[in-house]
Amino acid sequence: MSNETANGSTSANAHAVAAEAFVDQARSQHGDEIAELYVFGSTVRGETRGLASDVDVLVVLGDDTNQDIIADSLRDLAYDVMLEYGPVVELHILSETAFERHQHEGNPFIRSVVTGGRSYA
Repeated sequence: MSNETANGSTSANAHAVAAEAFVDQARSQHGDEIAELYVFGSTVRGETRGLASDVDVLVVLGDDTNQDIIADSLRDLAYDVMLEYGPVVELHILSETAFERHQHEGNPFIRSVVTGGRSYA
């Protein structure tokens, strides 16, 4: 399935569709291991610019999971979504402890994701 128009740019909603596809598949395959999941950036703001824009996703994995294996699986899902829908899915993966520590410390990246992103967990 291609979301490209004749001039090579993606349709306006390709990023939103790719984000939803990734979220659905990630929750379906790893719902018990995911503590938090956010889509953020230009996809949420509706400011994507064709394939130059990516789909930004923050996944927070529970501390009691095998984070390396789950992270590899999530990267595979992101790649599959990119192949099917076009936009690159840019993953940011943190442990629950690291996410909470960054929130507590007021990390500007985490604050931006939490306040401006869309939560799916």
